[in-house]
Amino acid sequence: MKKLSVILLLSLIAFQGISQTNISKQQRLQWWQDAKMGLFIHWGPVSLIGKEISWSRNGYGKSKYDSLYLRFNPKQFNAREWVKLAKAGGMKYLVLTSKHHDGFCLFDTKTTPYNIMNSPFGRDVCKELAQAAHEAGMPIGWYFSVADWKDPDCRNPKTNDIFADRVEQQVRELLTNYGKISLLWIDYEGAPSPIHPKRVFDLARTLQPEIIINNRLEPFNPDESHARVGAYADYATPEGFVAGYGAVPWETCTNMGHQWAWRFNDTPRSLKESLHTLLRCVGGNGNLLFNIGPDSSGVFPPNFVARATEMGNWLNKNAEAVYQTKGGIYTPSKDYVSSYRGNKLYLHLLNNTGDEIKLPPMAANVKKVSFLNGNAIPFTQSKADITLKIPQNGRDSIATIVTITLDKPAAQLGQIIPFTTTNSLAYGKKATASSALGQFLHDPSAAFDDNPATFWKMGRRTDVDFEAYYGKDVHYQTEAAFNLFQNKGWLEVDLGTKQTVKQLKVSELVYQKSQIKRFEIQYEKDGQWLTLAQDEKMGNWSKDISPVTAQKFRLVILDSYGFAGVREFQLF
Repeated sequence: MKKLSVILLLSLIAFQGISQTNISKQQRLQWWQDAKMGLFIHWGPVSLIGKEISWSRNGYGKSKYDSLYLRFNPKQFNAREWVKLAKAGGMKYLVLTSKHHDGFCLFDTKTTPYNIMNSPFGRDVCKELAQAAHEAGMPIGWYFSVADWKDPDCRNPKTNDIFADRVEQQVRELLTNYGKISLLWIDYEGAPSPIHPKRVFDLARTLQPEIIINNRLEPFNPDESHARVGAYADYATPEGFVAGYGAVPWETCTNMGHQWAWRFNDTPRSLKESLHTLLRCVGGNGNLLFNIGPDSSGVFPPNFVARATEMGNWLNKNAEAVYQTKGGIYTPSKDYVSSYRGNKLYLHLLNNTGDEIKLPPMAANVKKVSFLNGNAIPFTQSKADITLKIPQNGRDSIATIVTITLDKPAAQLGQIIPFTTTNSLAYGKKATASSALGQFLHDPSAAFDDNPATFWKMGRRTDVDFEAYYGKDVHYQTEAAFNLFQNKGWLEVDLGTKQTVKQLKVSELVYQKSQIKRFEIQYEKDGQWLTLAQDEKMGNWSKDISPVTAQKFRLVILDSYGFAGVREFQLF
């Protein structure tokens, strides 16, 4: 009997191991997508001087910066208070900078003496925060830079292998010594990862089978980190901006204040701006990782605590329309975003839209419209639109949320784009391209969305072995990096039916030295592509043409430099 029990126990353990490693990507991501917002915490000895973490190292002086830890003693640090703040702010998970690019470790590592245990504080911050998070039932994750600007072995042609082993050991410590870690937030700092992405990815999956991992192990430029989900990632990470709708999982990271690390006399963004940032993420089917930096004593500034608490109070009243929802079915517009659950569609009105708002039609019957608190709102529905009459009484000064009850699950309706603001014939039409830098924000459809904050960019060259560049010192702003990406390509739109076009417009992303040097606009006729116009400089370009009737049009980039992008390609 005892032998049988042992066999059954071993079989159960083996089964659990197999089932854990076979967890689907969607299952791993579900809790995170339901959570919508997490608290990002950038912290370290740099808080003593109020400058930006890592990025201020050169300007401040490397030696002085690297010595700050010798007087770092945040005696008021209280991990439970940090978790309490996150909960009060409506954040559902935590991410702490366990090691930033400056190389300082906030955990007890055996790989380097440059860590919190050798500061006057001498306590493992990661351990205490993980314990507090676990006690509160809050998922916790580590921000971790795979690069280290202080370590002379990092990207050193002779010793980078030693460095890569050291990084792997640090990841092992972080994912072994602190209980369940739900998220690993790798950062990219301008050059290819000094350790091969697969090594970090596989190690993390082995040690924490349910962990989710962002996409910054693989990028060769920042826009890839914003938009591309590669083989060793679960979601994309736009930074400092919210733009559009994403069919792939994504999370914007940005600051409640004006610097990642704490700085003197910083002020939080207004309650309205903070909540609109979150709601635009929710409506775009993404998450928000909202950063607040504690000061050098280990305390969050009172004005930031107050702002986070205000956010949490508002979210408590409107939680139904935010948490555990999906973005859509209406993709974001200037005036509204939407989210849904089951047969309820939540319309978040972000601007003063007047007494009436018109929505694009949908393939479902609207049964009822009301404020989130239940008071009815008059509406009419036709094949052309859905019109809501929004009473003044019942509006919210931050965002008025309207519940639209449908006769079928909203998920069955797909995504519905807002009415065009430009009347371009190409708006929202089927888009394809020779290549693209990512699956959203910089994909072909980004040039046909009436949104200049999104833009199509050409992707990686197909004749380059990108795997061979990991560990190399190739900064994304150098010619060597530019040459890894396409500088020629085409962007095509299918209007669905033949349309008569009289005017062409294209607008270029102006970014550093990037530029489109030569381009053509073509249309398809009898299987042939014929040139309509051409030029040697784009910028904001437009041209009136003799009317042409066709279904498909192309923008062909014949030569470009850097990481050129096209904001909008419009036909009238």
